[in-house]
Amino acid sequence: MDVCIVAMVILVVLIILKLIEISFRRSYIDDITKDKYVLITGCDTGFGNELAKQLDLKGVNVIATCLTEKGRRDIEQTSSGRVMTLLLDVTKHESIINAYGRVKSIIPNQSALWGVVNNAGISVTPGQFEWSRRDDYEKTMAVNFFGAVDVTLTFLPLLKKSGGRLVNVTSCAGRIAAVTGGYSESKFALEAFSDIIRRGRKLFGYQYRVSIIEPGFFATKLTSRDCITQSVEGSWNRLSNEEKEEFPERIMHECIERKVNAMDYLASNDTSQVTNAMEHALFAKWPKSRYSVGWDAKLLWIPLSYMPSCIADTLLKW
Repeated sequence: MDVCIVAMVILVVLIILKLIEISFRRSYIDDITKDKYVLITGCDTGFGNELAKQLDLKGVNVIATCLTEKGRRDIEQTSSGRVMTLLLDVTKHESIINAYGRVKSIIPNQSALWGVVNNAGISVTPGQFEWSRRDDYEKTMAVNFFGAVDVTLTFLPLLKKSGGRLVNVTSCAGRIAAVTGGYSESKFALEAFSDIIRRGRKLFGYQYRVSIIEPGFFATKLTSRDCITQSVEGSWNRLSNEEKEEFPERIMHECIERKVNAMDYLASNDTSQVTNAMEHALFAKWPKSRYSVGWDAKLLWIPLSYMPSCIADTLLKW
């Protein structure tokens, strides 16, 4: 009985502490629209596009970077004059340096860049890991990891002056390796880099904050049937004849259906959960270091990452 009472007391204390934390984290900084600019990468589609428009509606000055002219035109046609657009290829250092110069000319002073959101990302879905090629890993790492590193290090001097926010978009697949083709590897690496930046800032007393967004699966272009089919078929088609004997075309079609069915079950249509987490990381007085977003992230992927490998491996196979 004594053990039960102690357990109940501990549970109540934990609940109270959690409620206090929620209450503290609810408040935003003052004047989020005054002389504060937010730079977002990867705004052609998906989370970056939606975040730019969401912040625009709240009166925030946004610098939305896009890879394509089409993406840039879409942002300009669907947002107000508070949203400025730039073309940016995060895999090219020269493009990042040019964007840095443009940003410095846009913001009223060097302490006005309040936030940098490293959102640009790609996913290569080769089907089986044996269907991957070195190029898949290099291409994915170039965008998801090295691009975010280059943008961070380039714009960090401005964040040091503003004491603002660095927000890196990783994935629940950066906590447990569940996606092939270099995606999980790139997100693991970005998680580590973000932790290093967050801890390192304290050594010299810098005030900027670092947050990681870890979405589960959401209904975006990357999780669509067309994207999955194109990626898996492309990976299978480049196999040698000997490899196709080991993995016949039937296996390729089964792989597509398995991935599509998984996304139909897991992927949430409410992408505002992700953009709301990004917004909170940018403007909350006490932002979190990590935001696990989506029911599958909270109830499936994050718990799996703490389980013994034999159990996690079995469940992932299932």
